[in-house]
Amino acid sequence: MKSIFRIFLLILLGLVVLTACAPAFVQSLVGPLPDEAQNLIFILLTAAVTWALLKLSVFFKVDLSGYANAVAVALAPIIVAMIERWLAVIPPAFDNIVLTIIHLIVLLVGSIGTFFLLQRKAPRLR
Repeated sequence: MKSIFRIFLLILLGLVVLTACAPAFVQSLVGPLPDEAQNLIFILLTAAVTWALLKLSVFFKVDLSGYANAVAVALAPIIVAMIERWLAVIPPAFDNIVLTIIHLIVLLVGSIGTFFLLQRKAPRLR
């Protein structure tokens, strides 16, 4: 149990260091992601972190669900910065195509989420 606690503290320290370095990454980027894509990343990251913290809560027998938004807010700029870095490699001639693809991904994920939500909340619509 002591080694698991040390690993957890090491991961937490890593998150703090990454969070402290995130503004430097964000400031050095060429072009920003569209707001819709940033919102999608934040929503998906919040869902993933909430799920992971619920699983860790069961494992450690401690309620960690209150930290989901804080961890997601800390990780979202880092992931957005990484994606923007990858997008900076694409030549400017393809900006419109990349923007269209990003909007299609956002629409696809939103429509899939709406479909599953309607199936769960309104079973008579199946």
